[in-house]
Amino acid sequence: MEKTVKRVIGIDVGGTNLRGALVTQDGRILKRMKIPSEAHRGIDAVVDNLVNLITTIDEGNMPSGVGFGIPGIIDSRNGVITQAPNISNVHDYPIREMLSKKLDGDTRIVIENDANCAAVGEWWMGAGRDVDSLIMLTLGTGVGGGVILDGKLWRGADGMGGEIGHMTIYPDGPRCNCGNFGCLETYSSATAVRRMVDEALADDTIETTLEKEVLEVEPGHIPEVVMKAAIAGDEVSKNIWEKFGTALGIGMASCVNILNVEMIVIGGGVSQAWEMFIDAARKELTARGLRAPSERVKVMQSVLGDDEGIIGASYLALHEGY
Repeated sequence: MEKTVKRVIGIDVGGTNLRGALVTQDGRILKRMKIPSEAHRGIDAVVDNLVNLITTIDEGNMPSGVGFGIPGIIDSRNGVITQAPNISNVHDYPIREMLSKKLDGDTRIVIENDANCAAVGEWWMGAGRDVDSLIMLTLGTGVGGGVILDGKLWRGADGMGGEIGHMTIYPDGPRCNCGNFGCLETYSSATAVRRMVDEALADDTIETTLEKEVLEVEPGHIPEVVMKAAIAGDEVSKNIWEKFGTALGIGMASCVNILNVEMIVIGGGVSQAWEMFIDAARKELTARGLRAPSERVKVMQSVLGDDEGIIGASYLALHEGY
């Protein structure tokens, strides 16, 4: 008799799309599906679309569990979205309870921050599959973080562990969206690259091949433009990536000094500019990190790419539940 393979659904909840996959207990993706999230319409519309995805992707069969990776502040134990910047009108929303009412009551539902899901995904099936401890940094519009210690996701006392993007790098630096000044996110994100481009273009004494039209590009695509300019020899663009990498290295050194992890994995859309910033980041890590931890740690680019959050959410759906 053929053994039944346990299957779950992992879902990445974005401001534009919901990306889901049917995943086996050994991490294989059997089927993918993407539909609009309609986050601009509010959380109720998102929940209805999530139910549609879940009931459709496995052709009406209910999975044993569903894991969700959601940007924002998540109370995973209680299944509550405390805050979600990409979804309208969300404040302490009991999403697990609402989904349970619309789905089979026996389906395990796990809600987690998207960067934490990415960390779990890379540890389970990606760059970190052979280590017991790692830090994940997702470089996108902002900087997300997740921490795996002794093979377990570290959430912290309030479920907000791993917010590495809000580590202070330069106390007198730019104001961050969190209200603090000089966070890692203000130097090593797509938003940071846009700010540095804007500052350079506003200074008439600076010569650059970048033009003001670059600021009309979608924020997420600006790093690509600046990367191409740097490769072509533009000094301003090269300097931006130097600052980006230096700040990232300072943050990584602090993480390594505190946690002595085996690996740091860097993902997110801006990680595609890896060659532009990684030398500066590694140089700063070596200069500021304690010798033994900084020599031990491996700094790796994400292996799973856009699948890291889906795979991580699937792992949590397989192994966790409240």
